[in-house]
Amino acid sequence: MGCSLVTGTPECGCVGERAMGHGRRPLATTVDVTVASAARMHDFFLSGRDNYPADQTACEGLLELAPNAALLAEAQRAFMLAAVRRLAFDHGVRQFIDFGCGLPTWVNTHQVAQDISASSKVVYVDRDPLVVAHGRAVLEDDGATVVVQGDLLDGPRLFGHSRVADLIDLSQPVAVLMVSVLQCVPDRDEPLEAVAQLTKALPAGSFVVLSQWASEDHHLRKRVTDFMHSATRGKWGKVRSAEETSRFFSGLTLTEQGLGAISGCRAGHPGCDGHHGLIEYGGIGRVAQR
Repeated sequence: MGCSLVTGTPECGCVGERAMGHGRRPLATTVDVTVASAARMHDFFLSGRDNYPADQTACEGLLELAPNAALLAEAQRAFMLAAVRRLAFDHGVRQFIDFGCGLPTWVNTHQVAQDISASSKVVYVDRDPLVVAHGRAVLEDDGATVVVQGDLLDGPRLFGHSRVADLIDLSQPVAVLMVSVLQCVPDRDEPLEAVAQLTKALPAGSFVVLSQWASEDHHLRKRVTDFMHSATRGKWGKVRSAEETSRFFSGLTLTEQGLGAISGCRAGHPGCDGHHGLIEYGGIGRVAQR
């Protein structure tokens, strides 16, 4: 649930350069803490301190629909950090772009990557101006890590962003992280096309780490989707089925682990009856030689 979509008042004043944004999803320059934010809800589930009563109330309501929601947040984080470690150690990836990075937490992408190699470079991307402000204050301390306000729907345009272009070399493999982000993007914004265009812009040997909330119970999908739409005042996408989520990997070569419930969901777990409960579903795909 790392997606960040907020708007309202008061002024944030944290975006120093011109922010990018898909025409149908203009980026926010203000923050309204009276409306729940997916990023701050995620922070609450990870025992963070950058959340507000509206976020806490929304988390309580979500737990009534999906009692394992907090566990999904923990599993999502563990999956992403393990993927970064594996790609850096086993595949020698030294460049990472983390979409929907969310608020800084106990361990972050650049710390894992740079623990493997000090030459690793990380770009954090988020729509939420509050996330960007916190990220710049906490994460940008080594010259190899930057935080920009942007949208995965910008696709390849992101690579033209001055701060990204200064850090990312598109002649070398890049790992793009889209973990627990796409559930915040509705179908009307064409996320499949956005992911495809972004993937096509990556050099051969790059990787896409992608997951999102999913369920095979269409009633649960609708209930959770409707609840999050209400809690965030429409700043949400949808819970998808496993098959719908798998379409995001079109054109990629899956790693040996394939696609599955990265949240370790199993029958008998509270709020989770096999694939019929709410799970975090996804995997890792590689960009093949063209």
